[in-house]
Amino acid sequence: MKNQNEKISPKPQFFCNTVIRLSGCKDLFLPSDAFDSSNLVAFLKVKKPKTLRRGLGRVQHLKIKDTASVLFLEKIFGALDPSLNLCPLSASAFRRRWSKLLDALQIPVKLRPTPGGIRGGGAVIAYRRGEPISDIMWRMRITAQRTLESYLQETAAESLLAKLPSSAKERIQSFSSLYSQLLGHCP
Repeated sequence: MKNQNEKISPKPQFFCNTVIRLSGCKDLFLPSDAFDSSNLVAFLKVKKPKTLRRGLGRVQHLKIKDTASVLFLEKIFGALDPSLNLCPLSASAFRRRWSKLLDALQIPVKLRPTPGGIRGGGAVIAYRRGEPISDIMWRMRITAQRTLESYLQETAAESLLAKLPSSAKERIQSFSSLYSQLLGHCP
């Protein structure tokens, strides 16, 4: 089941509202922008990050290494005008679509993760894989190890998947098996 969970979400360790607040395609740096199709890594520039209050830089970045995701971003955003928004949704529209996705997966309302919970979930996946704590902290833009400890101690032993009804588990497995194919066949 671990591999299925990883396919659903390629380790998102950022705040979802970070992506919603991005100003435009100019905040996305793709391999084609560097004329380097051999290095499939993309970066999102984060202006005014939440962690600014904790002494981190005013401009930070998210690194996207998942090959299917980078190819998807190239296909969808590569040729767009830099002034266009990456995510033209408001926070409430994003939440509505998030709820529709959870409805489609048949996840019971009382067990539904919030978009903010993805950040901690990504940290737990990385921790379970044995990634060094320092790498997880860097990726999450966390300066204090105690902050990461709270994510891991509270959630490492918990598994949302174990609590779900079998119908939801089956749907998640079905959807996750299509992850790479769906990203690869976008217009």
